[in-house]
Amino acid sequence: MNRYQFEDLISEYIENELPLSRRKEFEDYMKHNQDSRELVNSLKKNIKKLNQVPKLKVSPSFNEALLDNVETFKNNPQKTGNEKMVFGFTPKYATLIAGSVMAFIFISFKLVEPSLGGDTVNTKNLVDNQFQKPPSAAILENDEKKDLVNSMKDSTDNSPKNEKRKNFSNKIQFVND
Repeated sequence: MNRYQFEDLISEYIENELPLSRRKEFEDYMKHNQDSRELVNSLKKNIKKLNQVPKLKVSPSFNEALLDNVETFKNNPQKTGNEKMVFGFTPKYATLIAGSVMAFIFISFKLVEPSLGGDTVNTKNLVDNQFQKPPSAAILENDEKKDLVNSMKDSTDNSPKNEKRKNFSNKIQFVND
């Protein structure tokens, strides 16, 4: 007898429904396997405990009401949830997941290819292009104060243009001095 056959015959053994030959085979298997003996003993204890549980008293119409409820549920099944489901999610969570997936994809594309989806500013073109007067220059010529855009000199440029390099030959020299 193997373990599966033993487990199939446990309930028949406990209820004394096994024929004598199968019963001897079953008991021999229990003698040789300690685990099987413990399993049968634990099942017997559980059955005794269940028999000691006090029985509940219910109204006489309980079974009829229960069967009626089961029949009505079979004939007219209702959804347990009040909300519709979208791919197994409620609409609120489906929207949150869709938004987070789109944000993840957008950020991933920006990390992989930063120039995607936006105009890039080429600084070389900005430096090479000279400022031109706007088409409505006649209006600006009448003004006493000229617009800063029209000036050819940058007022924010504070770098010295004709400054001579200082002589640091007697002192510590750094790179690019």
